[in-house]
Amino acid sequence: MREHVAAGGTTILVPLGSCERHGNPFTPLGLDSIVALALVERAAERSGVLHTPAFPFGYAPHHVGRAGEGNGTVTLRSSTYRDLVSDVVESLVFQGFDRVVLVTSHSFNVAAVEPVLIPLRRRTAAFVAVYGGRESDRVTEILDSPADRLASDVEASLALALLGGRFDADDYLTRGYEIHAPEWLGPSFTKRPGTGLSIAFRGSENITVGLEDYEFARPVSHGGPVASTASAAKGSELLDAMADDLAAFVEEVKAVEVEVAERSLDWRD
Repeated sequence: MREHVAAGGTTILVPLGSCERHGNPFTPLGLDSIVALALVERAAERSGVLHTPAFPFGYAPHHVGRAGEGNGTVTLRSSTYRDLVSDVVESLVFQGFDRVVLVTSHSFNVAAVEPVLIPLRRRTAAFVAVYGGRESDRVTEILDSPADRLASDVEASLALALLGGRFDADDYLTRGYEIHAPEWLGPSFTKRPGTGLSIAFRGSENITVGLEDYEFARPVSHGGPVASTASAAKGSELLDAMADDLAAFVEEVKAVEVEVAERSLDWRD
């Protein structure tokens, strides 16, 4: 690593994962971690940069469910998560890295990390970015799925590509979920898939409410497999497309002029 950094390799990728239940009960709990690491490994090889191990837990309080349901979700407090990410970044900057790219496929990690970006920049002057790399026009084009199945088919394709027979695709396709606005809000509100905790009022998705996932995701049993565009081949194609995008971003980041002002771990105790 010393030789790599001394030769100008001062950009590094950090995969940030999550361990959570999903709307479909047959989606693997740790899929976001598996995807983040696979994406980072591919992009790092393409762009000639190093990467850290994957961090397996994230910010996912809405996925915990009711007490005692045994859903397998592990969540960190937002303050704990920000502190962990800050410590990781400052450790890497201390070791000589000037550019740190945090990569996640769990959208709530992005929102949780955002408050540390300005403090890290002010303290260190290092380049620190969060790359939330699952949604793109290319992803939509590869899958060609209906809007209400796109998120599910992305997850299924990636699981098939990365887990193969360990992912129970048949049972997955007999189950699903419907996204809806919480009933207690009344009929004036709507919600669509892929919008996090946002809900719509009069056509505008400019309202965010602290919701539990069971308040807006309704499990559905189809009674048999449903039509899906998901496949292992498409999952591999998705990973390649996502890795190409990330690698292209990394190449741009490597060209950014950065002069780190502070490489200190004085807070160690």
